[in-house]
Formats: sequence, C-alpha cells, structure tokens
Amino acid sequence: MRIIITLFLLTFGSVPVEMQVQATEEHAFIEQPHVAIIIDDLGDRFKDGRRVIQLPANLTVGIIPYTPFAKRLASLANKKNKEILLHLPMESVNHKHLGKAGLHSHMTENELLTSLYESLSSVENIRGVSNHMGSQLTQDNKIMQWLMNGLQLHGGLYFVDSRTISTSQAKTVASEVGLEHASRDVFLDHDPKNIHKQWAYMLKLAKQKGSAIAIGHPYPETIAFLKTALPELQQQGVKLVSVSNLIRWRQTRGKLAWQTQKSSSR
Repeated sequence: MRIIITLFLLTFGSVPVEMQVQATEEHAFIEQPHVAIIIDDLGDRFKDGRRVIQLPANLTVGIIPYTPFAKRLASLANKKNKEILLHLPMESVNHKHLGKAGLHSHMTENELLTSLYESLSSVENIRGVSNHMGSQLTQDNKIMQWLMNGLQLHGGLYFVDSRTISTSQAKTVASEVGLEHASRDVFLDHDPKNIHKQWAYMLKLAKQKGSAIAIGHPYPETIAFLKTALPELQQQGVKLVSVSNLIRWRQTRGKLAWQTQKSSSR
C-alpha cells in the first residue's frame, strides 16, 4: 500500500480520500493484540511483593491499603515504573474480614466517600482502583453509584471490576457515570496446570477480541510461571501494556483494528 501511494503521489500529486481510508484501515489491521496483567493482593508479604515488582515487564500491581508493606511496595513500584492500582477491600457474600479500608453495605454515602478518599491518600501515585473481594458490595447499584461518582469527582482514575461475582454492577455503573473502566477477563490461578490453561485462554481471547485483562496473585508458583511466560509474549505477537494504556487503546485504535480484521475475514 505504501508503494502504491508513493507512485500515485509522484504521478498525480495527491491521494484520494478513499485510498487514505484504506491505508488507515490496513494500518489498523496489523495492530498487535494488547493484554494487561494485574498482580493483586500486594502489601502483606514484602518479599513476594518485591519479586512481582522486580519482574522485567509492564505489569500493573494492586496494593491493598493499610497493609504492613503497602507504602514500601508502592515506592518500589514507582521506581520500577509499575502502574499502581488501589486494591480496595469490599464486602463479600461470606462477610470476610476487610480491615481498616473496607467498604461495607451499611455505610452511608458520606462514610463510604470519606473512607475511599483516605485510602486513596494512603498510597502514592495511584492510577486506578479495583475491588478486593466485593462479591456482596459490587452487586449493590446504589453503593456502586456512590463509589463511581466519588472516583469521578476525585479525577484522573479508572476502575477495574475484578468480577468476583457474575452479577456485579460495577462496570455498568462506571459506564453510566462516564468513569474510565475495565473488567477482568481471566484469573491466572497459581495451580501449575490451571495457570497454563488460563494463560492460553488469555492469549486466544486477546487475538480474537483485540485485548484482554488477566489478574493473578503473588504466589511463588505464579511468579515462577510469569518469569518464563512474559518474555515470550512479544514472540507470540501480543503486546503487554499497563491497564491505563489498555483502556486508552480500547477507546481508540483497538476497536477499529478488530472491526477491520472482522470485516476483512468475511
């Protein structure tokens, strides 16, 4: 296409609009599928958190506020250019202990927002928020409205729905209030057999739809797997990006790329 356009310019001096559109679409068609990988639950164990952050890859890390090593790991993540999510504890259906940062269904709007903003201030350089547990709270449309409106007013943040329950309202409400958002596609379990299966599913999904988000946890088995698997992503034609970059990419080139691919394969 570039050779054709060059010859056309030499001959006629301009390129028709139709040819410009075709060139743009062909550029979109060769766009690489994107994946974002989040490693959650950092903060309680320093060595495991450090091992995740020191992986030479563009991972996004989810840090639980007020955990013993939250601030130290956030500082290390910033030095290593890792994007940081505030992994915010939210009420689950089995009512597990949430700790100081926990958001509960009995909270008033003012209580929830006060807790949210205090947690956001407790960790430096937060780029987004995700739910830790939350199978109960994320089903509550009213509370999700409070939360997403609060994040929108804070400014500059996105929300990732960890999808700990299929009936979560988080993604729907975030879309309604205009907050940048995404949701998990794949869990990377630490079981050796399952993590290979889920990794393959993540790659397949990214190549089919253009992008995918996976969530893992700082287990030794998961870290060992990532050490081997992450360097192979580029060879497999997949680009690893931060969550914020993935959201931005989905909003622009990603949709065009895979719409073009779909129409070209008919």
